[in-house]
Amino acid sequence: KRADDEKKLFGDSSSEKKEVTAETSNEEKEDNTSIEEANTSTKDVADNSITKAAKSDIAIDDNDCEDEEESLVVEDATLNWTDADQVIFREVKRINVNDPGAAAIVKEDRINGTPVVLVGHVGWANFAQRWLTEKKAETKEAPSDSHISTAELPHEKAKPSNGNVINLDLSTEKYELDIPKMIKDIGDEDVPVIKRNYDEVKPIHGTIPAAKFLSECWPSSESEAELQDSKKKGAKFYLHQWQFPLSDTAGGKLCHQNNPLPNGIMGEDLLKYWLDLPQCKLDSPLQYIFMGRTDTNSRLHKDPGGLEISIAPISGQKECVLVHRDDSRCLYHLTASLDEIDLQRFPLLSQARVYKTVIKPGEILLMPNGTYHQCRNVTPCLSYSRFHLDTVNLLPFVMSLVNGDAPEIEHRDVLWNLASALIKKVDEVVDLVQDRVLAYRVVTDVVTGDTRETVETLLALRNFIREVARRDEVNKAVKGPGDKSKEELKPELHDFGVLAADVDVCLHDYRYRESKEIPKLKSRKGKALTNTLSKGVRKNCVGRDLNKFMIDNKPVVVFNSSLENNYMSLRNADVEKHYPLANKHKVGKALIGKLTIGDMLACRLEQKCVKAEVLEVLPQMKAAYISFEDYPSVYDEYQPFDLLRLPSGDEITHNDIKPGLVVLDFSNTNEYRAVVQSTIDGPMVRVKLIVSQHTLTRLVSPAMILGRYMGRWGSSGKKGSSDSDGKKAAPGGIVSPSTTSDVSDIAVEEES
Repeated sequence: KRADDEKKLFGDSSSEKKEVTAETSNEEKEDNTSIEEANTSTKDVADNSITKAAKSDIAIDDNDCEDEEESLVVEDATLNWTDADQVIFREVKRINVNDPGAAAIVKEDRINGTPVVLVGHVGWANFAQRWLTEKKAETKEAPSDSHISTAELPHEKAKPSNGNVINLDLSTEKYELDIPKMIKDIGDEDVPVIKRNYDEVKPIHGTIPAAKFLSECWPSSESEAELQDSKKKGAKFYLHQWQFPLSDTAGGKLCHQNNPLPNGIMGEDLLKYWLDLPQCKLDSPLQYIFMGRTDTNSRLHKDPGGLEISIAPISGQKECVLVHRDDSRCLYHLTASLDEIDLQRFPLLSQARVYKTVIKPGEILLMPNGTYHQCRNVTPCLSYSRFHLDTVNLLPFVMSLVNGDAPEIEHRDVLWNLASALIKKVDEVVDLVQDRVLAYRVVTDVVTGDTRETVETLLALRNFIREVARRDEVNKAVKGPGDKSKEELKPELHDFGVLAADVDVCLHDYRYRESKEIPKLKSRKGKALTNTLSKGVRKNCVGRDLNKFMIDNKPVVVFNSSLENNYMSLRNADVEKHYPLANKHKVGKALIGKLTIGDMLACRLEQKCVKAEVLEVLPQMKAAYISFEDYPSVYDEYQPFDLLRLPSGDEITHNDIKPGLVVLDFSNTNEYRAVVQSTIDGPMVRVKLIVSQHTLTRLVSPAMILGRYMGRWGSSGKKGSSDSDGKKAAPGGIVSPSTTSDVSDIAVEEES
């Protein structure tokens, strides 16, 4: 894999000489051409100057006239008229973490979605001490016979007598990267690289040894950094998002080194409870290194998942342009550029809350969840980034789980492991207090500030766990177990209802921890959501065998509603038996172009066949077949792309509507959450489905059309026409296959 990626990124070494020779010859030609052009231009300038001098007397009068005309045009200079001037780039405010009230200000900004830069904190990137050396003082060169030792690493300085590590203060700007030390420390690690200034949907990327990147892609000197040696292939690449905690070796060296922010600035990072890997246990696995040359940049984007992001330069400076998370509508699906502002095409861009700042070592840019951002290296830059989760952004984190917008983050595992770890911590405190109470000993010193913070976190977490449990219950009732494996259905692994009960017991015990006998918890059980059609849960309600109404182990009906009851009263549509040619000859595809308003069709609705009246024929329609989150499959339907939105309410580009996407259906006054099952781009028909005594308007695809409806309307399939052959219709209104032609046969006959 390394060899393939190196070949893809750097090319064959054998062909490099040929390329260099070709480049050299081209450069020589360009140089000769430029010299000839320079000589020609010099001669032209001399000739032009003589000509201008000869005509200067005449030109004076013309210039006077032009000046008089220009003086008639007066511009108001008190307002900003250009497009660029109308987009305000706000400065990101800087907050010293040691100032009184800093914690309250930061929390308020995080809740409101406002980015901030934190200053005054040391040790945030302590792991980088092993890669830094103090800059040499600018002094005269020492005599050759004197011995000068290599500059010490910051962490090699004398430590306090208590053995505590000295926190790295990058704000002093007295350190520089020591590339040989980096190569020695992490050179064998595999790191991801991509092409610099990546704007492509699929940027060129690969994995190479860190030593190769550091030696061939990083500038070896300041002069090279300024020249931006474009001939060097490595200069084109950028170390992008190296997740070092997942490396057995690098994680063991670099994790658990950093000095956390003061209490209150940010809550305890709950991501540290996610994974149980030895190298990063009780430290966040979502920590990253970025490294690139000057002008390395990224396109404007946001990171899904509901997590907050921090960026801290270790060496060099980085420019960050940010857009408030609520102003996505002003970005036109991220097609509006903040580099070349065009308000003619993107007028609402002028209303976006845009921020711009340059961060340097010793500063930490904090971006609330959902913030749009793009970054550019002002100088060659090594930066450290990490995601963060605490009680402030638990809601967007859980909504990300619901929306399924970040499948790479295992939200359920994070919540499960987090709750389990907090329960264990609180239970240990309760057990200790109980032991002291029974022994008549003092208990006031057992509960610390950290314990209270843990309990407060668990209190907040309980409500989110209950919500996940509620959604699981609804999903199981209306969607069934589906095709999940037995491993996934183990209650001890995935039953959030059980976990919510465990949290309740834990908090109850903590509440009464100082009692000699903790009272029994009176559990509050909500009304269970069950399939109301599966049993006789009401008086005079007949229990039904819902196995007849299952597709792929998923219920078609659940609730005792008008639509579902009428649906169950219909006869089954055995397509293979009653409509053997419907699929084989693609009857719907052949028939759809011949339909007119008022025609009667036989359409498929799950396992049933229903009659439908044509309301509108749509020659071309882009639509998605969606399955609603809280409703069984009989409610599944097609909806036009234009009526779908992201869960955030943002519009969706048509290319982004794909199976598995969670959307909101705006076709009704209420918003319904659904999942895209499939899409269609072709002819469709809007019909009125007649489900026994219930009617509903739906879009149907050619695959859902079984043929013309023959029943009481006659052979023409037109509403109001008579049954010419007088044959008796079947109970469902469909002509019985035993007494007349199959409806699909009619469609096929018309096609032939």
